Amino acid sequence: MTAVAAVDPGRAERAALVALASLTGIGPATLLALHTEGALGAWDALRAGKGRNVGALAQEADRRSDARLIDKLERSAAAIEPEAVLARHEADGQRVLALGDDDYPARIRGDQAPPAVLFARGDLARLAGPSVAIVGTRNATQLGRVTAAALAVELAERGISVVSGLALGIDAAAHEPLVARSTGGGPIGVVATGLERAYPRRHELLHRQVAARGVLISESPMGSEPSRWRFPARNRIIATIAHAVVVVESRSTGGSMLTASEAVARDRPVLAVPGHPTAAAAAGTLDLICDGAMPVRDVADVLVAMGLGGLPAADPIAAVEPAPRVGDRAARVLQELDANPKTLGELVLAGAGDLESASAALTELEQAGLVVRSGAWFERAGGVLAPTGTGRDR
Repeated sequence: MTAVAAVDPGRAERAALVALASLTGIGPATLLALHTEGALGAWDALRAGKGRNVGALAQEADRRSDARLIDKLERSAAAIEPEAVLARHEADGQRVLALGDDDYPARIRGDQAPPAVLFARGDLARLAGPSVAIVGTRNATQLGRVTAAALAVELAERGISVVSGLALGIDAAAHEPLVARSTGGGPIGVVATGLERAYPRRHELLHRQVAARGVLISESPMGSEPSRWRFPARNRIIATIAHAVVVVESRSTGGSMLTASEAVARDRPVLAVPGHPTAAAAAGTLDLICDGAMPVRDVADVLVAMGLGGLPAADPIAAVEPAPRVGDRAARVLQELDANPKTLGELVLAGAGDLESASAALTELEQAGLVVRSGAWFERAGGVLAPTGTGRDR
């Protein structure tokens, strides 16, 4: 698929483009078609009640079999002043970049489906350098979060920026250690809502930190809700920016797998961190590896996939210092946590002892830093077990 020809927009064209993007019912593909045809002309037609004369709108109405779509768009457009919408974004400190602008990111401009307009905070130069997307499940394990964070730091130390969608779990784990750094590669956040709001809300500070340390971008204008369709649309931008995509943990379906598919469609290398065969969080990554994705053992694997194999290799990302010694009972409990997090009751049913002894073993493992608790769940923290060799519990 060939790149879309860019239009050189003036201010009126840019304002009309942002106004069109603000209308419910116009998605990225239709907006790009409107921009190619001329956003200002499309907007004037809507305001004049002649939206059916606009080819891209008529095609979208036919595709949806929605005879009332254009009527709804015309009513919505009547209440919007494009220049005021554009000025509101600028007053919020956002860069408004229309496809065709000189400062529109070149890497995204050449994509098969570039956003007609981008909104940005931060240093756009980050988008010109080497970058790797680190993505994964929102329901990440502690080991998965540690792995994502370690890999992100090792990439940043080599001047490689890290891209994520700023979701819960793996995405956030990859960006959190980067926002406090003053050198090396920085974070690139690609979000699915307007830049004036954080989604999820608990990441409001992280959004600000990413914008201050790196760059935060979206194709969604102010006021955009976190609609379901916006997330897979966002994932194509992640895949476009990144020179490689690393999936740390994922179920067999979900946003991470969609990002991997978008990367494959763009000839980007896809890598996956192997996991335990019975772990739900490893199902997707193992599927990817079976389908030909490169397994990630350390940052050197990522560098090789990017064609940067000559850079110094780092220690394996899962390497840790030997953990404190624990008793045999605690060691058996730890083995039960190899694949998935478990509750105390599940450990007892799995043969880890009665409630009292299993609870004591978990306390010992927590104190040794080998197990972490999340509510009623216990999971491995990624440490290496050093058995006592005593043959009995201490």
